[in-house]
Amino acid sequence: MYACSPRWRHWISEEVLEEILRQLAGKIAPSPYGPDSVSLNYGLHFTGGEPFLNFELLLKAVETAERLKIPSTFVETNCYWALDDKTVREKLKLLKEVGLKGILISVNPYYLEYVPFERTERAIRISREIFGRNVMVYQLNYYLIFKKLGVKGRLKLEDYLEMSKGENLARNAEILLMGRAVYKLKDFYPRHPADHFLDQLCWPPFLREWHNHFDCYGNFLPGYCSGISLGDCRKLDEILRDGLNLDEKPILKFLVNQDFRGLLQFAKKLGFKESEEGYVSKCHLCLDIRRFLIDHGEFEELKPREFYFHLF
Repeated sequence: MYACSPRWRHWISEEVLEEILRQLAGKIAPSPYGPDSVSLNYGLHFTGGEPFLNFELLLKAVETAERLKIPSTFVETNCYWALDDKTVREKLKLLKEVGLKGILISVNPYYLEYVPFERTERAIRISREIFGRNVMVYQLNYYLIFKKLGVKGRLKLEDYLEMSKGENLARNAEILLMGRAVYKLKDFYPRHPADHFLDQLCWPPFLREWHNHFDCYGNFLPGYCSGISLGDCRKLDEILRDGLNLDEKPILKFLVNQDFRGLLQFAKKLGFKESEEGYVSKCHLCLDIRRFLIDHGEFEELKPREFYFHLF
């Protein structure tokens, strides 16, 4: 979704981290079960990339959020770091001591190519010791499939597909066809010409009050829409008070007004050509248009630019 890669080299500074969290303080809805509980689309989650790659910075982020009384904080991880019980227990206890309320453990065939399943199982088991009910496994269906198949170690995606015999990538699991996924997984889905998607609404909605992301560059991202910025989240109060000046952000104007046909025509006037292979989703078409536009003008809303450089 976010074109994550070891080639990304930018860590958020403690100063920017503080600025962003101060803007978010007082605006984050807690879990329906209370501020000391966690829920997938409530509270504040620390993610990346992989946040455990910089554990000291993760600790600082949790400490800052706790000081600012941000509720229902949790961290999202692929468990690469869960090498042994002692390491896992020490890190999770430290995080809980400085204020972290829970953890989300990612489980899917893509991580399984790189992270031995034993590490995932270890992280889940010890997380339940430390955080109790505040442990989320996403996606649980994949975890149960891997257990049923008796998976050990790592497993290539192709081998998983062969072993699973019909447990296809989309069945009983959420897949959002956006970001790098539209290029890596396009052969698994039917493709359609651009016109097929022009009158479809964006889903999840482009603008919404729930589950938005804020990146390490200071961008306020609309929902899951990577590579698009609503503005500098260090000025969130100003954005919420004054709104967006869409006249200065033509791509954003088309998307906010749900004028996707207009966005396509805008790009075509600059030389964009539709893919002859077609598209697997509206997000696929949108990303192809934005990949073209990033090289054909200065568009303030196409941020972070690094996203477009790390898609392949």
